[in-house]
Order: sequence, then C-alpha cells, then structure tokens
Amino acid sequence: MAVWQWQRGQDKEALLNSLTSAMSVAPVDLVYREAEPPPEFARVRLNRAEPAGPVIELRNSFMAGQAGRRILQPWRQGDDRSLVLLDLGWLVDGAPLPAFRPEQVQAQGYRMPTPRHFVLSGAVKGAEGPVDAVDEAVLRRRYPGHWFQGVVVLESSPEPLLHWPVVPEFMPDRHYAYALQWFLLGVCISGASWLMWRRRHEIH
Repeated sequence: MAVWQWQRGQDKEALLNSLTSAMSVAPVDLVYREAEPPPEFARVRLNRAEPAGPVIELRNSFMAGQAGRRILQPWRQGDDRSLVLLDLGWLVDGAPLPAFRPEQVQAQGYRMPTPRHFVLSGAVKGAEGPVDAVDEAVLRRRYPGHWFQGVVVLESSPEPLLHWPVVPEFMPDRHYAYALQWFLLGVCISGASWLMWRRRHEIH
C-alpha cells in the first residue's frame, strides 16, 4: 500500500512538472501524426479552426464544490481538417447553455487526456448533448477523419463559461505538509499518552 501511494505521488508530481513546463513555453501548432503518443500536456494552438458539430455537456463535473458540466465540442483545424475535442469551459448546473460564435473562441490551450467518469447503470454515454461519459467511438464514426487523442482545454474560455483548471488539485508540497502535520500530531498524542501512563504508575 505504501509503495502504491509513493508511486501515485511520483506520478502526480511528474504530471505537475509537465504542466508547469508546458505553461512556460509558447504554444505550438497542432499537427496530426500517425500513431501519435498519448497527450503530454503540451501547449498547442489550432489553425483555421471551426466547429464540426454540436456540443457535448459532460455532467457531474465539479468545480469549487459546485456541480456543473464541462462543455466539449468537436472542431476541425489545419490543412488536413483533422479533428480534436475542445474543452470550451465549465458551466454551473441550472445555467442555460449560451450560443457561441467561432470567433469568440481563442483556439489554444493544453492537450489533456479525455475526461473519464465512473459510469453507473442507467448513465448516458454519447457524443452530443448532456452525457455522463464521452463516447469516442461514436464521435469517430460521426465525424470521419484524423482524430487527435484526448482533448484541448482552452486557456481562456468564452463568457459565461469558466476555464477548466488544468493544474490538478493535488499539490505534492501541500500533500507532504499534511503528512508532516499528521505525523507531528501523532507524536504529540503518543507523548501525552506515555506521560499519562507514567504518572499513573508513579502514583501506584
């Protein structure tokens, strides 16, 4: 268990380092290559980009404790009109979905893995409208062409959407600080218990 937690911490720290590095470099053109590797959190920009279909509202997406949905949409870009799933931003539940013009979207951001949700019985998996999980197979059948893996999370979301944070809530420094805090608390409790035990035996 300890080894698994250590490995998980290492993986998350590597993720954070990748994101930090990506944020410090200029975006590069998104170019499709056969047998491309999984998304590595690169900062990219789309060229001659335009929507290819209706939006997908990924439900059960929480931000700052509020329930909402991530607004995703397939877009075509570049000379080969390759396809990518754009994460346009986050919208709180109950707010109506606004209409967007393509020119409102600054099509650059970070390549991330496709968001995965736990899908329970009765959940909706699809490629349009409100869903609980994105059906990538349906997307590729509906929009034939070269598809990029993962999604591109926009750096700046059109209002009233909120930018979906690419930096994970897990921060290694904060995690280790909590661990140290609980360790010191445990030491104090153990010390107090030992003193109480000693005084009890001294009285007897």
